[in-house]
Amino acid sequence: MSSQVKFLLSLFSFTIILRLLPYVLTKYDVQLDSSVIFYPWNFSPMIAVCLYSGAFIADRRLRFSLPLLALLASDLGIWAVTSQFSWAFPSDRWAAYLCTAFAVVIGQGLNRQSAASRPFAAVGCGVLAEILFFIVTNFVYFWTQTAAPHSVAGLAACYVAAIPFAKTSFASSIFYAFLLFSPLTDRTVVPTNATEPRMQPVSAS
Repeated sequence: MSSQVKFLLSLFSFTIILRLLPYVLTKYDVQLDSSVIFYPWNFSPMIAVCLYSGAFIADRRLRFSLPLLALLASDLGIWAVTSQFSWAFPSDRWAAYLCTAFAVVIGQGLNRQSAASRPFAAVGCGVLAEILFFIVTNFVYFWTQTAAPHSVAGLAACYVAAIPFAKTSFASSIFYAFLLFSPLTDRTVVPTNATEPRMQPVSAS
């Protein structure tokens, strides 16, 4: 198993834990509000890790399957913890899986950026992926689950209502995208048997 895949698996494990933790805490009657305990809702590296997978995992099957399986594992975990299937798999959940795959596509090519520009390009890709996620998932939710009238005004109201929930998602993708593609976790290695430098990420230890 390559160092990139190992690094990616550790990141997905961290992502799954972050997503499951609030459900585990509430199961044990821990109230997640600012007066009791703060929890950074939606501050997840999922989008940034999808970009990393798209950029640095050579095997196309793994490139897409690892993020999708991580998302599925977290959804199954929510179902197991809460015993609420509809919480883990609402009828519009497929849109999140679709956007996850698109985030991997958006990340492809970031490995060809220079070391200096790569973190900033990753931030741009992370913002683009979040915009896509925001537009698609909220549209599908509006169309399939809300009782609001299916009109331009109703759709606009749905998007406006979703903005407070999206702020943390955007902030997390910017933070983690910059971190994962910065020299802290990604550096250039020049193979000794190559005539030209080749970009290869090496996870930080």
